[in-house]
Amino acid sequence: MRRTSAHYRSSGASTDPTNYVRLPNYQQYWIEAGFVEEMRAIQEAIARKEDEKIPRLMSDRWLQQVTLYGTAADVREGIEAWYDAGVNTLILVPSSTRGNQLVACEELIAAFR
Repeated sequence: MRRTSAHYRSSGASTDPTNYVRLPNYQQYWIEAGFVEEMRAIQEAIARKEDEKIPRLMSDRWLQQVTLYGTAADVREGIEAWYDAGVNTLILVPSSTRGNQLVACEELIAAFR
């Protein structure tokens, strides 16, 4: 069972998705992927310099569809679901609640051993 976005938001993951949603190229990608409302609201918050609002504007729907989080089994299940849905190329950028990016990469490799 995949965890809820509340689990993600409280996990303390080292990679903050708010960094990605600030980038115009990512915003455009997610607009094209159907997250128009979320990205327009984020763009407006950025324009008004209301950065503190950005985490709340990342909807549960967006978090659940563009990120994988939870246990190693949750992540493996999510990857399989994305492949089953037709994803051909998957790029994983792991984050960890226990350390930096190197720790996250080690955890990702261990999840598939």
